[in-house]
Parts: sequence; C-alpha cells; structure tokens
Amino acid sequence: MVIDRRELLSYLGYKGQEISKELEEKISQAISLCEKLATPRSVVKKFKVDKDTKQIVGTTLVLPGEDIWKHIEGCSEIYLLCGTIGFGPEKEIAKNFVRDKTLAIILDAAATSAIESYLDDIEKELEGTLTSRYSCGYGDLDIKVQKDICAVLDTFRKIGVFVNEAYMLSPQKSVTAIIGVKDEL
Repeated sequence: MVIDRRELLSYLGYKGQEISKELEEKISQAISLCEKLATPRSVVKKFKVDKDTKQIVGTTLVLPGEDIWKHIEGCSEIYLLCGTIGFGPEKEIAKNFVRDKTLAIILDAAATSAIESYLDDIEKELEGTLTSRYSCGYGDLDIKVQKDICAVLDTFRKIGVFVNEAYMLSPQKSVTAIIGVKDEL
C-alpha cells in the first residue's frame, strides 16, 4: 500500500494551482499519519457463477441487474473481495475535524488513496486474466447487495467490516468488489 500524492491531490480537486509550504507540510503529515494508522486487511474468495440464475454457486448470493453481468461476460468464475484500512485513519479524521479541518480533509483523501492502493495490491496477487473491480452502487448493482457480499465473506468476524442500516461499510475506508476471471480460450 502506497499513498500516491498525485492521487491524493486529485481527490482534493487539485488542478495545477500552486501549493503553499504550509499546505505541503499538511499533505506530508496526512500521508505519514495515514500510513502509521492504517491496518490493511482483506478477505478474498473465488466462486463459480451461474449466469442463468444470476447466483454465486455455493451461496445464496444473487447478483441482480444487468450491468454486473455485462462486466463479467466471458467469466465463469469471480472473486468476491472486501478490503479495509481499519478505523485508525477514520478516528484521526474525526479528531481533526475539531482541531484542524484542513488536515482532516487531506487525511480523508490520503485514506481514500490508501484503500485504493491496497485493493490494487490485492488484485496483483489474484490468478487469472481479470476484469476491473466492480462494486455495489455501480450501474444497476444495488448498494444493498453489499450486505450479502459481506455475509458470504464473513467480513465482520474475519476483518471487522460490517454494513450499517444505510448499507454503507464500516470502517468507512472499506470496499467490497467483484472481479471477473476471464475464461481461457
């Protein structure tokens, strides 16, 4: 997991404007804090898919909608993935919203960059020719499916990630994703 400074700046809406020395110091501080406080963990499992029933074989999980099935066209297997960087950065962001809002906002961008980098690292370890990550809330794949993915992966017990009543993940810098494994010809 590497926090990419350019990616962090893009999350902040940076478009080439000059960055003051003070802001540069806060960016460095946020990156350092996030790296220190992040506790990356993940659960990844490979499953066969039944395109006729839209079900993940061996589970009760059904992937509704059409967009996910277009995304994994040519795949008879998928990876279900949940990754998190834990509550550490989230707690620090909350503390800093009281003390230093600018640092809190930069730290939030650093944490977003961190989870994305961590997921990229996980993807590199997976076998096969893969599709890109596809998450609940993309296209017509309902955000509510996150709860089912977390149940199948047993994320609360294994890595401490749970789904709240609004179907959002907690810790906040957590992601569920579906990655197709392309069939070899």
